[in-house]
Amino acid sequence: MRNTQRKTRQGRLSGRAIAGLALLALCALFCTLPFILMISNGNAANSVTQSHDDKTSVLAKQQRAEELRQAHEYNARLFRSGQATMGEVSDPFSKHSDQSASDADKDYQSQLDTPADGIMATITYPRLGINLPIRHGTSQTTLADGAGHMYGTSLPVGGKNTHAVISAHTGLADRLMFDKLSLRQGKVGDFFYIKVVGKTLAYKVTDIKVVEPDWFDDLKIVPDKDEVTLLTCTPYGVNTQRLLVTGVRTTMPHPAPAPKDAPKDHTSDYMMLFVAIVWVAVSVGMIRYIRKRRNGNAGKPRLRHGR
Repeated sequence: MRNTQRKTRQGRLSGRAIAGLALLALCALFCTLPFILMISNGNAANSVTQSHDDKTSVLAKQQRAEELRQAHEYNARLFRSGQATMGEVSDPFSKHSDQSASDADKDYQSQLDTPADGIMATITYPRLGINLPIRHGTSQTTLADGAGHMYGTSLPVGGKNTHAVISAHTGLADRLMFDKLSLRQGKVGDFFYIKVVGKTLAYKVTDIKVVEPDWFDDLKIVPDKDEVTLLTCTPYGVNTQRLLVTGVRTTMPHPAPAPKDAPKDHTSDYMMLFVAIVWVAVSVGMIRYIRKRRNGNAGKPRLRHGR
């Protein structure tokens, strides 16, 4: 009985050892948690965009045609009006952008609102791993969940005399949106895609420019052109200026490949590999430490007191 109790005591870790192991696990958690959240939220965004695309693809042909007809009519009226108002207030990333002008415009809110999931279209930029839902307006609430369509610019349905502007955040702690654009990884000649009401539109990047937050001239419609601009903050983490990545409509499968055939980004794979390596290394280290301590305790000579 005494031998059993002695072996049990020898196999136990000290309180200091347990605290050290807990601290090591906590450090590993803090080190990998941002990447885990980015992977999880990225997968969630992919699921949302895929769900929306699936729902629009099964809409009746006449219903899809009517949605597009109304959107093209809206864009024609916008072009004729001269775009007197652009953005929610003055800057989609300002602290007061929840004072939403787009929310008050019922005509705008009624555009591209089928299916009723709050999403008007989706944006895919395969080479940079961007795959986000696009919602009406650019309020803080909208941009917290994905990309937003800048109020006062063309709806993203293509056609002559259109220039849609799609905004998204960068530098969030728990998800990647337009981060790689802000890090200047976008290139002239890249392709990105807008999927709207079951239709895929391809755009080739022709211009990348940095402007001041209150500069809107480069976001206005150019007659006879079909353009989309991706808008985000720059420099990365400083966010004092705005980056404009503008694409011009092009054709598929040439020169733009179909989205599934376009060059892909593997950032999520690298993040998963990093997380796996960290936790495997920590787990192996903890197991080896525990075994070493137990074997060391078991091999230590113990003093015996005479009677």
